[in-house]
Amino acid sequence: MKKFLYLLNLLALVMLFAGCMSSSPYDLGTNWLIRENDIPQYYSKFDLFYIGKAPAGYGDTHDIQFNWTKTHTNDIFGRGVRVFAPEIQNPDVKNVTAALEYYLENFHEKGHPFILLAEGREADLLYQAMQKVSGLTVKNGFVAAYLPDMQPKTAAEIADDFYWDGLKAAENADDCGVIVSWTSNINNEPLEKTQKGVYNINPLNWKTDATPGSAKENIKAVFYMPEHKNIFWRKVEAENFCKAVINSEKGVLEIDCPLPLLHVINGKFSHNCISIFAGNIAANAKKRVQNLKKYREWRSVK
Repeated sequence: MKKFLYLLNLLALVMLFAGCMSSSPYDLGTNWLIRENDIPQYYSKFDLFYIGKAPAGYGDTHDIQFNWTKTHTNDIFGRGVRVFAPEIQNPDVKNVTAALEYYLENFHEKGHPFILLAEGREADLLYQAMQKVSGLTVKNGFVAAYLPDMQPKTAAEIADDFYWDGLKAAENADDCGVIVSWTSNINNEPLEKTQKGVYNINPLNWKTDATPGSAKENIKAVFYMPEHKNIFWRKVEAENFCKAVINSEKGVLEIDCPLPLLHVINGKFSHNCISIFAGNIAANAKKRVQNLKKYREWRSVK
């Protein structure tokens, strides 16, 4: 009996030791394109967790991936924001979940405001990862997930997917604990299918109806153009770049853009939805964060 207990204790110690020795690839700074955990929290108005990858037509070097990520994060949101952008070689739900979980457990301070950002396929992966992690609550600082061009869903489906955390589709410009998304239809590109009644919000006016958003409401578009030989010309900014309106019958956001500034691959616009509305997304994120802080102040004196 004593021998049996001894073996059990030894096994427990071995398992404990193995657990202590286990590591995550995200322990290493080399597995992050940007990891600004050395910036003190008090300096950061909010954290930004970004999942993204430059399209194949841009190239796949580390420098291109870094510059693509920087253009979509630091160059858009500016100072006072801590950026966390893991480098995921094989993006899938498991790897994206692991990266998001690592950020929440190791870098996020409880209650500190944070934003999630991805587009297209990465938006789908991040949406699914959000369903698998804990800590995505307003109380814990979750403000919004900007996930343009994820697979279309109705507002009811989004609410049902996150009912346990009380998250929902954004309804206006300043609600918190929300998923923000739209399905881009740029310059009337042919659509494989349409879906009436799915959720869309217009990033020019933050309305969910057919109120048109004018080009004057487009604060700034920010593009990464890797074909320029001069590195200082690779970031292109354009104010009042486009107009947009929700077509509820098709279930899309119809975007009217000038052609010259858009990077075209095989005749299609690729991964441009964040770029096109960069200034509006950044300004809106700051507005939602400020609204969360005001809500907390009100709650503390209630």
